[in-house]
Amino acid sequence: MKLSLVIPVRNDPEGLTRLLAQVAELALFDAVLVCDDASDPPCRPADLGFDEAALGITYLPSDAHRGAGHARNMGLDAVQTDHVLFFDSDDLLAPPLVTLWQELQKQAAPFDFCLFRHVDSRERALGRPGPMEADQRLWQVCGLLGETPQEVGPDQAVQIVQIAAYPWNKIYRTGFLRDENIRCTEIPVHNDIELHWSGFLKARRILASGALCCEHFVAAQGNRLTNRRSADRLEVFRALAPLHRVLRKSGREPEFLLAMTGFYTRLFDWILDTLDEQYHAEFFRRISAFLLAQHDDISMALIAARDPALAQRINDHIRRGWG
Repeated sequence: MKLSLVIPVRNDPEGLTRLLAQVAELALFDAVLVCDDASDPPCRPADLGFDEAALGITYLPSDAHRGAGHARNMGLDAVQTDHVLFFDSDDLLAPPLVTLWQELQKQAAPFDFCLFRHVDSRERALGRPGPMEADQRLWQVCGLLGETPQEVGPDQAVQIVQIAAYPWNKIYRTGFLRDENIRCTEIPVHNDIELHWSGFLKARRILASGALCCEHFVAAQGNRLTNRRSADRLEVFRALAPLHRVLRKSGREPEFLLAMTGFYTRLFDWILDTLDEQYHAEFFRRISAFLLAQHDDISMALIAARDPALAQRINDHIRRGWG
């Protein structure tokens, strides 16, 4: 088993320098693909003082700024190893990742991906390094906190899929992503939702480890995608609509429908809290149109029977769009 690291980067030479220094220290990856989303000036590792040949680095520049989703897809297309980890240039790897990879190489049967925990910088600042509280509860409820990777059962998958949809907390089997045509949505933000949910819906064997294998940094202010308040967020439906098609084809709609619908109705509320008010009316309209297109009488009856509060949230969103 060999592992590639795919790093999308845009105008972040400091973060990329820090991350590549870690890559050199950990000596974990057989190949590193730096996917430059048209940085100005370019973020070429050789220009930052790294020996690309010694570290197995391939530099892949984009001819135009197309977003992290496109950069990750560009990297996936170039991966030649049997496993891949996507990682952001402004986050940090943690030493337990090395141990996890060693454990994964002992697996007798192939796995489609292995999920692992991370440290959120906001939680570290509160003195409790780990994921955000809601994600931590899901790990606990699912009984997946052990560091040794374990197989995720069907009931556990329906629960743990509801964690935040990050691209960098999973080691994927490259052939799984390619065979199932699982990619990132090429939109400015929320481009990792489709990768996350399609992986869970299509995987035959999922592993999980409670080891804290990386740290995700969130700043209250700044130019990170997390902080965007613009109309870019209205493109989220380009990531969500394909998921319903995947769900219907998967034959797992009875299991995952509530989880998926609960996820994106909560996401809508989060976007509204971060979106500039001038875009609210259009966002309400798009939410309503999306929900009406995806939920027929049968799915609404199923949701109402199992989770009346969720059914009410859907109806509230639809009515708000009509207003």
